[in-house]
Amino acid sequence: MPDPPRVGVDVGGTTVKLGAVDAEGSVLGERSVPVAGVADVATILDGMAEAVRALAGGPPAAGLGVGMPGLIDRAAGTVQESPNLPAFNGCALRAELAARLDVAPELVRIENDANVAALGEARLGAARGERDVLVVTLGTGIGGGLILGGELVLGAGLAGEIGHVTVDPDGLACGCGSRGCLETLASATAARRRAGAAGLTDDLAELADAARAAEGPERALLDAIGVDLGHGLAAALCLVDVRTFVFGGGFSAALDTLEPGIRRGLVEWAYGERVEEVRLVRAALGPSAGWIGAAHLTVAG
Repeated sequence: MPDPPRVGVDVGGTTVKLGAVDAEGSVLGERSVPVAGVADVATILDGMAEAVRALAGGPPAAGLGVGMPGLIDRAAGTVQESPNLPAFNGCALRAELAARLDVAPELVRIENDANVAALGEARLGAARGERDVLVVTLGTGIGGGLILGGELVLGAGLAGEIGHVTVDPDGLACGCGSRGCLETLASATAARRRAGAAGLTDDLAELADAARAAEGPERALLDAIGVDLGHGLAAALCLVDVRTFVFGGGFSAALDTLEPGIRRGLVEWAYGERVEEVRLVRAALGPSAGWIGAAHLTVAG
């Protein structure tokens, strides 16, 4: 009898992405559930459970992995705080999904969404074979997943949260309650806001195309955003000496236009000559990285 499929869920600010892989890692199927504008968490959970059952052909016998933005209490299986999805704050996510899927709660694993994206890239994507890497997701906010010695670093819950490193103490208020966090300056949301304030298009693909085409305000803006991003990444470089940064999320499509600024920001704020050895690469798995990593949470050990 074949092994049951491993199912992963990646909860995003606008869409829940789900998928299933077999024991060898081959993709068996993918689905998505829209959440934008849905204030009722129960409705979202119902949709997630229905999609999981469809992918697994019933209750997920091999278990379910879930990536969720924000702070997670892994032991309790609850969402402590999700700045970009505040309706989930305090949600007993593991128990709620286990009940809907009729599985034992211990078969449901909950993890931060950036961590599962990093795990996905480490197992099957751009970070495959890397021992030390920070995977940075540039989306609604900025997430981060840290791989050291080939293993995902979790800490007590804040490991890898590069998006909430303070870059400008006098900057804008962040959803986390602090000010001037990196994600207030360099996330896709921040880039659109900054573009609009400069009188430029807030379509990030068009903005990047214009920056590639010629010198001008678009290139200057993306360069400035890159510098801010480099300032934030300098903290990781100095603290754990990570030399490879993998960028995912929708805004990562503009990495080539951001890279000159990122490198300048690293030089300005990092210590020593390690910056010359830094690799900046785009993630390979695209929007599937999160659910693929979440599915790998179900692997024993």
